[in-house]
Amino acid sequence: MHTKPVLGAADIRRMLDAAWQAAEAAGHAMSIAFADDGGYPLALQRMDGAGLMTGKVAMEKARTAALLRAPSAVLQDRVKQDPALLALTDYLPMAGGVPIRVDDAIVGAVGISGGTPEQDGAIAAAALAAL
Repeated sequence: MHTKPVLGAADIRRMLDAAWQAAEAAGHAMSIAFADDGGYPLALQRMDGAGLMTGKVAMEKARTAALLRAPSAVLQDRVKQDPALLALTDYLPMAGGVPIRVDDAIVGAVGISGGTPEQDGAIAAAALAAL
């Protein structure tokens, strides 16, 4: 039988708190989302002042990173070369989604929305550092 690590509620809370604190410290109002390794939602928080669409966008970035097993920015770069990839409606080709790895396994992904791609990436990195 094969066993794999999974994200627990305490793991998600720790990463969410770290991302929230990093966003507040940087003065950004963002949405922070987590998906499991199948792209299904685990958590979503929208900070006060974050745009209404940021919640949906953050969740889709997390889903994309989980399903691709790669940062969502990878798809953003590929779409520039092959616009037909935009027909993949279940994926969001925007930077800000990053897979969460434990050992060599992808256990889920975090998605951040509300800032520039660089700002979203920095907050995602803060979340990952807390795991």
